[in-house]
Amino acid sequence: MKATKLIALFAVFVLLLCSCASSNNNIETTSDVTKNEITLSLPFSATDSLNPYVAVTKVNQELSMLMYDPLIKLNEKFEPVYYLADDITVDEKTVTIKIKDADFTDGAKFTATDVEYSLNQAQKGVNRYTAQLENIRYSTVLDSKTLTLTLYEVDPYIINVLDFPIFKSGTAETKDKNDRIIPPIGCGRFTFEKENGYRLVSNKGYYGGVSWVSAISLIDTPDNESLNHIIEVNAVDAAYSDLSNNLIPKMSGSQKSLPLGNMVFVGLNLSSNLLSDPGVRIAVSSAMSRKDIAKSAYFGYATPATGIFPPTWKEAEELQHINPEQNISEAVAYLEQLGYNSKDNDGYCTDEIGNRLTLSLIYNSGNSSRKYAAGLIVGYLKKIGIEVIVEEIENFDEYQSRIDSGSYEMYIGEVLLGKTMDLRDLFLSDVLGGTTETYTNEMVSAFYDGTADMSTVISAFVSEMPIIPLCYRSGVFVHSRKITDDPNISLSDIYSFL
Repeated sequence: MKATKLIALFAVFVLLLCSCASSNNNIETTSDVTKNEITLSLPFSATDSLNPYVAVTKVNQELSMLMYDPLIKLNEKFEPVYYLADDITVDEKTVTIKIKDADFTDGAKFTATDVEYSLNQAQKGVNRYTAQLENIRYSTVLDSKTLTLTLYEVDPYIINVLDFPIFKSGTAETKDKNDRIIPPIGCGRFTFEKENGYRLVSNKGYYGGVSWVSAISLIDTPDNESLNHIIEVNAVDAAYSDLSNNLIPKMSGSQKSLPLGNMVFVGLNLSSNLLSDPGVRIAVSSAMSRKDIAKSAYFGYATPATGIFPPTWKEAEELQHINPEQNISEAVAYLEQLGYNSKDNDGYCTDEIGNRLTLSLIYNSGNSSRKYAAGLIVGYLKKIGIEVIVEEIENFDEYQSRIDSGSYEMYIGEVLLGKTMDLRDLFLSDVLGGTTETYTNEMVSAFYDGTADMSTVISAFVSEMPIIPLCYRSGVFVHSRKITDDPNISLSDIYSFL
């Protein structure tokens, strides 16, 4: 009797299994995605391309990194992490690249020819990668797994710019049956699908392992207003902003800062009578509370500067030691050594004939953070006896013209150091406006000639302080609770965690 019951139960169990299998086989889907797998939603522009060298919207540029892997990606410390590259060596102006075994989503093998093709695509247009690749003169394919790049100039950190997306040779302008251009073929984590609305589907043959997310629904955002709306109502699971517009995206869930290479600084006219003295410039620098500026003027989305390079850059973090806190006693000591020992009734230092120490500061009113920073700087320098007269300039072209012509004493500016942290554009060109030749300029040039090391450049800068670094800005990544509280994101790919 017991045996009969067991056999009956087993038969029912088998029937249930068959029923479940039959049910699953009847699910209509254009991919391997099932109802039980994890999916996310991300912003997308249906009217823009997903070709990373054609896309003009930030959302599509960011999504493209899910479809097209690069040779390397930069992590949060601006260090290169190998992806499609297996090995990269740099010998002065020659870069040799060995690539990994990988397949494109159509089954074709990834080769060095595809790298060269994608590099040419990136260089020939005007896109987010064009400028960073300017130092690459030409490429040469040696075999299916090897190519070399020949540079115009020596660059010790040239590997950092090799994060350009790679797709299959000849597919940049592939068209569908309706003669519409479709995204190129990649070998990244996801592929584009348009069967049941726009979405990205996990690449099951990805060389780096299948993503924990099965599919990504793409929510069309035709303009910034609609983008902000879908973020606020949590219609997407993640969004990123570099905060260049000072508007912080709002989403219930969590957020994470992403350190950028954007340095906010006080530009100094070294031709000014007062600022021509390095001691005065160092005193002004010591009076700054970089920590306060990062927290108050930039709402915490900035890192206090500890030197000329980003404090998060691993190559320089042990070499830079500018105090992020205000040091009034040190600043006053520098001024007293220069003979500024007398003060007027308002507490400002005076020179030998009774003239008040006064500096002017200009900034562009289009940036609220710089306006706030200007007010803080007035207070900092008042503490050490220097009066600051602030001039707000509404028209940006006029503001830039003042800097270019040297018609200023101090200004609040921002400069993006490239992925190679190249200081040459900053110190060996007219970017700063009104500057003169300094020892720092010489050492920057020597560093890239290979005759000076990084510590020498940093020491030269600190001894002269030709500009005053304040902080390095950060972007912000907001995300829903579907995503871990500490997702892996980077400048090269904000969706690195997928």
